[in-house]
Amino acid sequence: MFMNIKPKWYIGIIALIFTIAFFIFGAVSLQLELGMWGLAITELGILLIALLPIFLFKWEPRDVMPIKKVSFKQILAIPLLFIATYIIVNTVSSAIMYLFPEYARLSSETASFYATAPFVLSIIIMSIMPGVCEEVLHRGLIQHTLKDIKSPFAIMVIMAIVFGFFHLDIYRFLPTAIIGFVLTYIMIKTDNFLLPVIFHAVNNAVSVALSYGTGENEIASIPITTVGVFLVLSALSPLLFYMGAKLLSKEKLGMRSKYATIAVTLILSVTGIVILAFSLTRAPIIDFSFTEEVNNETPPKIFGSIIIDNEGIYDLSVSISDETITVITTVRVEHEDGEIVWEIGGADLLSNKPTTLRIGVYNVIFTFETTSEQKIPVDISFSIKV
Repeated sequence: MFMNIKPKWYIGIIALIFTIAFFIFGAVSLQLELGMWGLAITELGILLIALLPIFLFKWEPRDVMPIKKVSFKQILAIPLLFIATYIIVNTVSSAIMYLFPEYARLSSETASFYATAPFVLSIIIMSIMPGVCEEVLHRGLIQHTLKDIKSPFAIMVIMAIVFGFFHLDIYRFLPTAIIGFVLTYIMIKTDNFLLPVIFHAVNNAVSVALSYGTGENEIASIPITTVGVFLVLSALSPLLFYMGAKLLSKEKLGMRSKYATIAVTLILSVTGIVILAFSLTRAPIIDFSFTEEVNNETPPKIFGSIIIDNEGIYDLSVSISDETITVITTVRVEHEDGEIVWEIGGADLLSNKPTTLRIGVYNVIFTFETTSEQKIPVDISFSIKV
């Protein structure tokens, strides 16, 4: 009945729609109820949805997911492409975190979730399983249904959009779309399903591993200086990507590729330097650091009479460090009329928030919450910059 059905683009889209419906009506509840094991079931569900059309229409699995011997050049190329992609994705993510601090908080919560399970289990469920299950859906089924499209670039753009949409997170759309673009590029250039699987798994494994170092820290937002630093670092990415692409390509890359690499490198580096110069030359309206010895009887500490003469957007930054991670320190910035413009707290916190401040006088209030009767040192830095 289904033997003569050939791969068509709408089959991949239907599979994607079924996957999204599975996320909304099943996977969310599973993950809330079962945590990490719910994620494992989710990945298996994705795999099942991806495999069903392949076997239903009797397509050859080796045509949908060709696996070949990995060449020496490919072994050299994949790390270069991974590093280039990783830097660019983190640069884009830092810019989004600066513009939308909510994304920084959600990213911090995700990292904390990774660290709730044993490391080996997290690696299996959060890196190996997505590397296989999600790639069967994307670089396998969906990309296979796009084979009638003649333009490789068009396929890469479509697959990037699909991969970004697949994650159902507006903040993560662009970073995941970039990863999807590169994964599709690798698949097109090598026709070897094994390579995007490895790339995907390693990318997730790095995120999981880093979460075990930062899982207890709350990163509420990203200062603009960090965005500038990432942009300067990202100037390496075009060169690394060019070197990786040269190793993957059977034909020589043309002069257009070289010129594009140079142009993007210059744009990224100049933009980063301009942002860094702007952020470092801004004179702070207020900037102070102190260490407070805190126990369960420590009263709030108030810094008052901070005068704002001009209404506008200001950068509010705070850094709180408590080596014992037992003191919850809350900083509250409030106008003299009682309006709270910013309130955030944590035991180990780095936060920055672009905030509109009205003309008037502001107070910065630090409160401390701990059960300890012994004095615990808490290091605090705070600044307001134009």
